[in-house]
Amino acid sequence: TPPRKDPQAEPPVASPVPSDQSRFLRGTLTHALLQHLPALPRASWAAAANAFLAARGAGLSAATLASIAAETEAVLADPAFAPVFGPDSQAEVPVVAVIPRPDGAGPPLRITGQLDRLAVLDDGVLIVDYKTNRGAPRTLAGVAPAYLYQLAAYRLALQDIVPGKPVRAALLWTQGPHLMEIPNEILDSATKDLWQLDTLPS
Repeated sequence: TPPRKDPQAEPPVASPVPSDQSRFLRGTLTHALLQHLPALPRASWAAAANAFLAARGAGLSAATLASIAAETEAVLADPAFAPVFGPDSQAEVPVVAVIPRPDGAGPPLRITGQLDRLAVLDDGVLIVDYKTNRGAPRTLAGVAPAYLYQLAAYRLALQDIVPGKPVRAALLWTQGPHLMEIPNEILDSATKDLWQLDTLPS
């Protein structure tokens, strides 16, 4: 019988370029562009992205660098993502929280992490986690449990930090691009499972 698959394990990474080093460099560069370009005027995105990639993307082909720039600009220019990168959003937000167990017995849940994007909207708070090196699943059923646990932990922390505000969570798949909001009932189920995990996914 094959061993049981670790529910916290991430799915295989897509391989846009041959080497692992190049593959992860692609993800790092995409994250950096998504972090910094929204702070610049839209008219300067292309020039800024090209300059950044030329300086930091040594070892990647011109075609790969062009695809990174195009992928990132497609995300930022899509009206569906406007709230995520609006003026009331922040990038790379550190989160630390200690959540007591619901039954009051046993050690608390200690959550430390960094949100790729946090947007404060009129109807609450939106947490967004980027997935840059993996293809987007077609349905919610295809989302890896590790991603759900991660978002559930972040949502739990934010609910403790900003009580009274609804907290939503979504995955931003840059290959597509596609913004996938995770329904509260799925996050509620993942939150219950958090107390059974030995360690939280990072």
